[in-house]
Amino acid sequence: MTFDPYKAPDPAGPPDHSHAEMGQLPNRTPFVLAAIGAGLASLYWAGLTLLIALGVAMGSVSALQILLPCVLIVLYAVRGFQIFKGDPVAAKRILWLHGIGGVMAMIQMGSGNTLLIALQSIKIAIHIFGAITAYLAMRSAAAA
Repeated sequence: MTFDPYKAPDPAGPPDHSHAEMGQLPNRTPFVLAAIGAGLASLYWAGLTLLIALGVAMGSVSALQILLPCVLIVLYAVRGFQIFKGDPVAAKRILWLHGIGGVMAMIQMGSGNTLLIALQSIKIAIHIFGAITAYLAMRSAAAA
């Protein structure tokens, strides 16, 4: 079949490929939800970093304790942006971040006061949401 530049394009797609041959695109909803989970984790760490900075300003906390939360803010934000763009590899990497973060939160809950337990509970809820949506995004990409 020859290409005719004066003819309107076929709405069914290119004449030499059907939609079944071109493959289906993955569902965007799990990727958007996983990106929201990563964004929530990043916002959580930003809030916690502000509390640590307040402790540094008051002199009760070492300034070095701000470094890890800053790294985590960047990791979650970058992975969230990559997931939002539809990268299934980033979904797998953030699944690891959520898993490790959730386990660490559970460990820290055992050695803390009521405020620390409440903060870690919020963190665990964010990690569960993020991990489930990241898994669904990976599964959606694998099915496509």
